Amino acid sequence: QVRKMKGVILNTPEDSNRSCAIANVGIDKFSPTELAKTLFEKHKIWTVAIDRPGVKGCRITPNIFTTTRELDRLVKAISELSGN
Repeated sequence: QVRKMKGVILNTPEDSNRSCAIANVGIDKFSPTELAKTLFEKHKIWTVAIDRPGVKGCRITPNIFTTTRELDRLVKAISELSGN
């Protein structure tokens, strides 16, 4: 849902053979550290900032216990923070 949002950088390949239940998402107006901090403080969403050459964003790692409602909350937060 966030792949085509303006200002959102999805570092996870779209090819189903190269993706799984982990993603790396960035927003162009936030550093990875700022994004992780904002997601946690404002939305209570825990992520890990990744700031390395070639990959800049937050690691999103849902698990089997993550609900659709929680994922919708993540999409809404990314939408709001990116200005979509």
